[in-house]
Amino acid sequence: MGTVRAKARFRRGRGLARLGGGGAWMKLNWKLIGIGAGVAAGVVMLAAALFVVFFPKELAAREAERRIEEATGRELVLGEDIDITLWPALGFSVDNVSLSNPEGFDEVARRGGAEAAEAPFIAADRIVFAVALLPLLSGEVRVKRLIFDGAEVRLRAKQDGSTNWTFPTEEDAEQPTLEDLRLDDVQLNDSLITFQGAEGEPPLTLEDVDARLALRSLDRAADLSAAFDYRGERVSVDSTIGSPRAVMEKGETPIRAEVRSDALSGSFDGQFNAENGALAGAIEMRGPSLRRLLAWIGAPMADGGGFGAFEATAQLARAGETTALNEARFRLDDIEASGRLNIVAQENERLRIDGALSTPRIDLNTYLPAPAQGADAGGVAVNQGWSNDPIDFTGLRALDANLALSVAALRFQRMDFSAVEMALRIANGAADARLTRLSLYGGSGTGRLIADGSGAVPRLAIELNAENVQAEPLLRDAIGFDKIAGRGTLRASLVGAGPSQAAIMRSLRGNASFAFNDGQWKGVNLAQVARTIQSVVSGQAMSSGGGATDFAELSASFAVADGVAATENLRLLNPFVRLEGAGLINIGAQTIDMRLVPRAVRSIEGQGGDAGVAGLGIPFRASGPWANVSFRPALEDVVQNQLRDILGRQEEGSPLARLGEALFGRAPAATPEAAGAPAPSGDAPAPAADPSEQERPRNPLEELFRRAMEGDEEKQEPAPTP
Repeated sequence: MGTVRAKARFRRGRGLARLGGGGAWMKLNWKLIGIGAGVAAGVVMLAAALFVVFFPKELAAREAERRIEEATGRELVLGEDIDITLWPALGFSVDNVSLSNPEGFDEVARRGGAEAAEAPFIAADRIVFAVALLPLLSGEVRVKRLIFDGAEVRLRAKQDGSTNWTFPTEEDAEQPTLEDLRLDDVQLNDSLITFQGAEGEPPLTLEDVDARLALRSLDRAADLSAAFDYRGERVSVDSTIGSPRAVMEKGETPIRAEVRSDALSGSFDGQFNAENGALAGAIEMRGPSLRRLLAWIGAPMADGGGFGAFEATAQLARAGETTALNEARFRLDDIEASGRLNIVAQENERLRIDGALSTPRIDLNTYLPAPAQGADAGGVAVNQGWSNDPIDFTGLRALDANLALSVAALRFQRMDFSAVEMALRIANGAADARLTRLSLYGGSGTGRLIADGSGAVPRLAIELNAENVQAEPLLRDAIGFDKIAGRGTLRASLVGAGPSQAAIMRSLRGNASFAFNDGQWKGVNLAQVARTIQSVVSGQAMSSGGGATDFAELSASFAVADGVAATENLRLLNPFVRLEGAGLINIGAQTIDMRLVPRAVRSIEGQGGDAGVAGLGIPFRASGPWANVSFRPALEDVVQNQLRDILGRQEEGSPLARLGEALFGRAPAATPEAAGAPAPSGDAPAPAADPSEQERPRNPLEELFRRAMEGDEEKQEPAPTP
């Protein structure tokens, strides 16, 4: 065995020696490779030369024309110029090629008149037919690639649902059927695709189309990739069609597609029905801005905030004009929602959206105009005016809706709500939101909000019925008024119109009422006011930050017109004070002007106790901006009351009695006379003053008028006779 191996090594070494060693052997290999490559190149060049010289281009073109017409049942028109091509593919090219529409299809009138109606299904400046070389040697023309340069593909659909991109099926006895088709590569370069729906619909146009289709068989999956311009945006599409035959014969096929653009990215994986265009499957889409997307597809929104980044996933089912999104999950800005939607394309060109959605949180401030200068992002701020920025509800005209919404937390300007159940209806540019359940500020309630953008001027209406709510945070967040604390009920039914928030507030009309219990009126101590008559009468101002008034009950009802709420029945009950008031709250100007009359209470029994009062009611005025209400004695009312009291006790028929009658429209009551007192006589001396009267402290205003009266009598005394 060792001898055999030694001989083998000797022979191998001797052979290498004959070739000059290992290096010479490698050189020989490279020479052989070079010779082989040269021979192959020569063969290719010779074959190409023979192909150019002997290829029957006219015959091949006519054979391709015959086969395509037999397969499609349509007329293929080839130009006169037929050239041999070596690049980009070995084959032949034909200029000015077109494939007609199905028979009778061109009789349908379309946009553009008769000329447009006669336009072919496909027209191309140039088509390159790449043929397989080996079958050609046996006389068979087998096209493996088609390259369309400058093609225009016109997709059309008639009112009855028929289209020009479907081909005869086995059921169509009058038309030949396409048994099979293989095209390893079909390309569209610098092409145009238009889709025209039913008569009157605007066409959809894809420009600068570059597309590739790999069609191995009509019964095998086909891969399609494309890039095109749509409304100025570049879009890329990659898709797989499970059964090309089903598409051509109006059947159903699996389909997968991915779309990418700067405005929208998405995917679909499901089934496609070529007969009616129905789709069913999983869909996903996302984009950086919903506002930008809507503008791109031709439905621009008014300027404003929000409608930024979005995502959506759902099980889609599209049939006819209805698209159903089930098991849907959405995200828009910071809003996340889930549920189901039905989207219907209506004859009035508006979308209709029906369904039900639930979301953990919605912040409506994202979609509202910016707050007035100086206010924070929450909306209404104390000591800040309403916003004059334009309000635009015209976006409501773009769709109709009937939605059931469930919102765990809702924020509107500064107001916070929870556990919101809402029925939202949008029709003819107006949105009607019925709040069937609502939790707010420690209480609960119902409400209704109507935003009407159907006219030239936006209109807003609100109804609110709230129970057991906390007054201070509610009023502070709603209208910027933070002087009332307590719990109770709130009712409001208001309507306003105007181009801005400020204009709407100045136009409000309707009615409102509240009743709060066991709370506090901040900024003034009414009990102190009622007990400090001297300071009130002297006209000293009371600071708005000088104290607070506890109350067992505070209630009022308002009639609202032109943004001003008027009340005549403001009522406050306190263990020490009973207060009544009337006046105006100017919602548009955010000011208050109320006349308040507090009176001391005889007993300390709180709410439900004896409402009897003692002492003089000292009226005073609460006025100024909501943020800085001032409380000042109403001296004109004090003077009027004192004057009425003084004049009412004058002798009937006296000049002052007649003055009182003229001023107050009625005869003042006479002062009762003491029992058994003699009738006054002009000659008799004046009776002595009652000691009790002398000891009684005089009212300063009464003393003032007494002195004025005495002085007037002295002036009227006749001069002595000389």
